[in-house]
Formats: sequence, structure tokens, C-alpha cells
Amino acid sequence: MATAHDVAAAVLSELGPMTAMKLEKLVYYCQGWHLAREGHPLFQEPIEAWREGPVVPLLYRHHRRQRTVSDWPHGEPSRLTPAQAATVRWVAANYGRFSAAELSTMTHHELPWRVARGALPDSASSTEQLDIDLMRTYFARQVANVETAVALASANAALEGVEFDEDWQDKLRDVASGVTDADELIAQEIARIHGDRD
Repeated sequence: MATAHDVAAAVLSELGPMTAMKLEKLVYYCQGWHLAREGHPLFQEPIEAWREGPVVPLLYRHHRRQRTVSDWPHGEPSRLTPAQAATVRWVAANYGRFSAAELSTMTHHELPWRVARGALPDSASSTEQLDIDLMRTYFARQVANVETAVALASANAALEGVEFDEDWQDKLRDVASGVTDADELIAQEIARIHGDRD
């Protein structure tokens, strides 16, 4: 099985140097989304509910007093299975653009960190571990099948006074199933709108 070291090395391999805090949050998201997608942990090392969000103490001991982490010689990305590597790539693509502070704020609004912290104020120290089963349940609830995703997007648009016709619903199905990238669809729509104006 992969270790948190291997995951940290894989994240850095995907995104390059980053702050230690950002690395910790991305490793947390790799664990959460792997639990949701595969049903079992990506790594066995515990994650604790620290003030700034989830932290893997094993990793912290190696990057302590480092602001920026450029590489991770303690792990090896090649130890990840194809499914594990796919999770890391997905997290890097979807969360990598956020800053460490933004990722920390996001984790503070999520159930796994909040439950582990209990009634502690945000400023209090804690070494309470995040519950793996709660992480699996929480992240799995964020995943919707294609038809549910299209129905939710259509309902949200309807609340804004926009109706998606069948053509648009087909495009949304392509995005939800991974056939089309959302950015690509948006770029196509912008190009179409500009073409209509010319």
C-alpha cells in the first residue's frame, strides 16, 4: 500500500514546489477523494485536526520549519497503483489552483475536520484524528451520478431563470461523465456567443 510519503511525493511531482501547508491539505484531499472513489484508504497514516486544518503528523515531522517544499525524497510516486495515481492527478487538477489559505478555509467548513475538533475553538490546538469512515461518507456524498448531476445543474439554472434544452443537457452529461472538460465547454460557448455577435 502507498504511504503518505508516496502521496506527498506524487502531489509535488504533479504540481511542483508549494507551501508545506498546501501540501498537507492536498494530501488530505487525496485521502478523502480516494475513500469516496475506491472505498478504501489511499494511505494508513492518521490525519489530525490541527488549527490550520487537517495535517498528517508523519509528513509534518519532515517538513517542519520549511515554508516551501520542493521535493519529497521520503516517498516515491511510482509506488502508487494506477487508481491511486489517478486520484492524485484528479485532486491536483481540481484543487491545485487554490492557495494554502483557501484550502485551509475549505477544510474548516467540512464535516471531517469539524467533527474531530468537536467544540474546540478554531484557535485551539488538537491532535484528534479525523475519522476515516466519516471521511469516506462525507466525500462519497459529494459524488453524484451523471443523471443526478444534470438534474441538479438544471434545477439550479431554473432557479436563476435559465432553462437548459436537451442539447445543453447532453453537453452537461458529457462534462459529468468526463467526456468533455468543463473549461472546454465554457470556451466553446464563449466562442459561439462571440460568433453570433459578429
